[in-house]
Amino acid sequence: MQKINILFIVGAFHKAGAERFAYEIDQALNKEKFNVSILCLQPENYESPKWAGRYYDEKHKEIGTEITYIDSFIQKQKLNRAERIFHKLTRQKFRKTKKIYKETLFSFLDNFNLIHWMGEYTFIHEVPLKIKEKSLIHSMCAKFQHPTLYNEYDFDFPYQFISGFENEELKFEYSQFKNISHTFLPLAIKMEKKENNWKFNNNEIKKIGIFTRLDKNKPLDPFFYAFHLLLDKKNNCELHIFGNGDPEKEGMLEYLDRLGITNKVFFRGHQEDISQTAVNENLDLSWFQGYNNRPAGFAGYDLCLTGVPLVCWDFFSKPIEIFNPVYPHFKNLNQFVDFTLEILTSKSKAEELSNLQFEDVKNNRDMEKLIATVEELYLQIHKKN
Repeated sequence: MQKINILFIVGAFHKAGAERFAYEIDQALNKEKFNVSILCLQPENYESPKWAGRYYDEKHKEIGTEITYIDSFIQKQKLNRAERIFHKLTRQKFRKTKKIYKETLFSFLDNFNLIHWMGEYTFIHEVPLKIKEKSLIHSMCAKFQHPTLYNEYDFDFPYQFISGFENEELKFEYSQFKNISHTFLPLAIKMEKKENNWKFNNNEIKKIGIFTRLDKNKPLDPFFYAFHLLLDKKNNCELHIFGNGDPEKEGMLEYLDRLGITNKVFFRGHQEDISQTAVNENLDLSWFQGYNNRPAGFAGYDLCLTGVPLVCWDFFSKPIEIFNPVYPHFKNLNQFVDFTLEILTSKSKAEELSNLQFEDVKNNRDMEKLIATVEELYLQIHKKN
């Protein structure tokens, strides 16, 4: 059987969710059936002000994936001397905006049987119809983060999406589109841990951890308000926030100052291995961003595999009202704080939640079991085109 050539298009190779998902899929695919290459939309020598180096580029290379960077496909935007003089003489009257991408990019894309865009924000809307028809777009963000997320899309075109959205959230997320196809695929990871070794502790200081990138699109204000209320009931708590970014630049220190909790909140910076950090820090509990009754990101499931109990604030505008006993989600600050307090003080409740979450991730988020969904979808798109 001739292999199907798949091109992943990624925004970058940093330790972020979309980049992680691309790698999880790449390492799980049957390489006897599929050949994977990657086009990175970030220039090869780009240095991010937020991330120290790349990460997943080497991971992909270790499993034999070929990587191409966007550099050779980008048009130079600077005008030459003759163009500058002409535009100056004509007072910019005939100046036209240069296209960002060269035609060679579209020829390159056409070499592949299928294009898997890792993130709706990576999709290049100028691609010709034949590229669109063999494209699979992986939604990695959500409209609650970016209300204008899909504004550049053609709402009449029958795009093929894949995401972790389902039911009512699916209708909300793609409400602007008239005729799309959608495949459900939850966040999934390679399972390497088989047992839950987390234990409740009676330390004098109770440590709550949040793992997230410090960014305005990943708001933390509900957690700050909740922590303020929690301290009224249990003053021996600390909130440790692990993640890349500048809390002052993102306006987070202002919240803490207004609430008077600056001395109880610690920004710990980027962590190479959040699972190891959670264990080493002896976290009693983790707060996490939720979306319609489930954790909204890989970090949540990684933490569940450490055994640290997870409690979520739901950022979906109208979340499911049914209480989720495996991943408790809240939209009410008092309920969120009361439940947190119960997990911090009750050994039986904390260990029960820890075990429920560990087993759920192990049984339902195993990429080895879920990769068949992706492979079947690849075959369907290839056959259709």
